[in-house]
Amino acid sequence: MSLNRLKETLLPCSSSSGQSQSQPRSPSPPRPPRRPPKTSLSQQLLRLEASYSLPAPPPSPPKPLSQKAAEDAAEQPTSSSEEDVAPRLRRRPAPPPAASFEPRGPYEPLVLSPPGEHPVVQVPPSINCRLLAHQRDGVRFLYNLYRNNHGGVLGDDMGLGKTIQTIAFLSSVIGKDNNQGEKSTDKGKKSSPVLILCPTSVIRNWENEFSEWANFSVAVYHGPNRDLVLEKIEGQGLEVLITSFDTFRTRDKVLCDISWELVVVDEAHRLKNEKSKLYTACLGITTRKRFGLTGTIMQNKIMELFNVFDWVVPGCLGDREHFREYYDEPLKHGQRLSAPERFVQVADKRKKHLVSVLKKFLLRRTKEETIGHLMLGKEDNIVFCRMSDVQKRVYRRMLQQPDIQILVNKDLPCSCGSPLTQVECCKKIEPRGIIWSYLHRENLDGCPLCPFCLVLPCLVKLQQISNHLELIKPNPRDEIEKQKKDAELAAAVFDTDIELVGGSAKSENFMGLSDSEHCGKMRALERLLSLWTLQGDKILLFSYSVRMLDILEKFLIRKGYCFSRLDGSTPMNARQSLVDEFNKSPSKQVFLISTRAGNLGVNLVSANRVVIFDPSWNPAQDLQAQDRSFRFGQKRHVTVFRLLGAGSLEELIYSRQIYKQQLSNIAVSGKIEKRYFDGVQLWTS
Repeated sequence: MSLNRLKETLLPCSSSSGQSQSQPRSPSPPRPPRRPPKTSLSQQLLRLEASYSLPAPPPSPPKPLSQKAAEDAAEQPTSSSEEDVAPRLRRRPAPPPAASFEPRGPYEPLVLSPPGEHPVVQVPPSINCRLLAHQRDGVRFLYNLYRNNHGGVLGDDMGLGKTIQTIAFLSSVIGKDNNQGEKSTDKGKKSSPVLILCPTSVIRNWENEFSEWANFSVAVYHGPNRDLVLEKIEGQGLEVLITSFDTFRTRDKVLCDISWELVVVDEAHRLKNEKSKLYTACLGITTRKRFGLTGTIMQNKIMELFNVFDWVVPGCLGDREHFREYYDEPLKHGQRLSAPERFVQVADKRKKHLVSVLKKFLLRRTKEETIGHLMLGKEDNIVFCRMSDVQKRVYRRMLQQPDIQILVNKDLPCSCGSPLTQVECCKKIEPRGIIWSYLHRENLDGCPLCPFCLVLPCLVKLQQISNHLELIKPNPRDEIEKQKKDAELAAAVFDTDIELVGGSAKSENFMGLSDSEHCGKMRALERLLSLWTLQGDKILLFSYSVRMLDILEKFLIRKGYCFSRLDGSTPMNARQSLVDEFNKSPSKQVFLISTRAGNLGVNLVSANRVVIFDPSWNPAQDLQAQDRSFRFGQKRHVTVFRLLGAGSLEELIYSRQIYKQQLSNIAVSGKIEKRYFDGVQLWTS
């Protein structure tokens, strides 16, 4: 074929079906001159001007038919025919790039200062018009604390906009507007900057929110240019400084020498341990205006409440021993299943008193109370998965190991005839135990905690077996001694089933790892995924173990599911693109994600099914995992499935989660909780 002939075959088809391909196409009419795009602020002003010029009726809502058609088009599975999809896409207008820029209120300032007080402190109109009703209440709460010269805690659920409320509050204190960057109040004359402490993973989110909501002078004290940032502070050219917990912990002496107007700690539950280096470093901040942001103010123990609030508002709950005797012990004893009536009455009085004190410094709101009318609800389900026959045999062998037997029999009479129990007499150490021998390889006489030093390692092994047998095999990334210990323990508990599970060494066999035959949870997951994908649902699949994520990834590949993955090793600059792709692409069916990974930008509202493959001792981690999907912007009913190994340790983990959630509801919200448990409350976390 000649070159000219090839060019003729590549000529584009004309718009008319009757014309031949060889005929030249008629020239297209000239395009109108392109208008410059309007900014989101100018669009808001135009809409506001139109609404004020026609004060009679508000703009009519969209027709139900078109709204229903739009929803049907959004939820309809992807069609294989492009002719069916293209017309629908042309008829539907493109969604706005950022929902947060849509006006949610009148274009007027939010006045925070009392009537008659000067100067007037207010949130500028450009920010106030985009706030929801509960967010305005949160801004008022923060300013009232600031005006009284002390701090407090904003304890809203994840997804209610704690960051936005904080920025709106700072705009009133500093006096910033988003339009011209001018001072809106005399409060802007303050020269002391604001300090924001947050996890490293959310520094970029804070930067982006500041740039989108107001015109602040913001710098990040993190990385190699820290000295330049300090020079800018000394020159009073900086209004907000953002730094990470790790950086502040190592550079606390330098940062605590600066006179801060106020300090904001994001994820304030990180201050729950008074012995941590971060808590000690934060005590050096001199300002009294200390603010905390957290959706899980209490995660494990009531004493965590004292640690957080004693830093935010020192002395508001008395001293440590007073809080322990007056609140902690009565509430715990009153929550026992077998608690006497007088204990219950004392606990109820102390609960009401604690809630009344905390209300002065804490604003706690849930999604149901604030934006519940905008969402279709959430359903939480517990799925007890029967372990496979191999898992059951391995689990029983693990229970028979000397390391676990010494803990099981610790309260039995000693076999030597002594009136003491075994743990008090001859069974403090267990040289035959594989785990004990490894932990005390440098001290064969044991440690002061023996045998209770075995509790956590043994619980970890039991939970690994209930999830997947591959998890108890040695990890090549560990040190040699630990690999030897794990290989020896795996060989002991596998016993005659060692060939069935691919040996005691870590396996990378694709067909073996992706097979659900020897894993009860993967069997249940296989049935759930096959049902949901046929219905067009999108699924979030969580696990706290990276090794389990690797196994689940092979399982999804074998089953042919299109998925994305995010864990701690995913680069920060790639996370948002993964989230956006999953939310926008109808072909993405599953998002495989670590329970511990993620930040403020991980908003997966396109998913309506959430699976937590392995429960955590800390219920806050599982609740935060659910909130990745159940948050503002979710248009479908969210169903959560927590997979538990039936008859395994995970049933007790779930019982412990319920008990911790009950304590949190009692101490923080003052709710009345039914007493379910007695023994689990004495477990260590």
